[in-house]
Amino acid sequence: MTTSFRDLERVCKALGLKGIPKTNGVLWKGYVKDKFVKIMIHKHNGGKDVPTGTFNSYVKELGFSTVQEYNDYLNSI
Repeated sequence: MTTSFRDLERVCKALGLKGIPKTNGVLWKGYVKDKFVKIMIHKHNGGKDVPTGTFNSYVKELGFSTVQEYNDYLNSI
């Protein structure tokens, strides 16, 4: 299972992370479940899928215990 960078940005916004424009994309950072998180999403990746390994890492970093939990959250926003 994977997701697009666009959907990942939607989840970051919904979790209350702040998007900070950078030269090559947007750095999303903030606190999720009392843990500081920062995720870089590069320009021109909007419609592309996040590579599987990166996606699994982001899922854990964002505080989700499983990919299914992430997808359930995505579908609820």
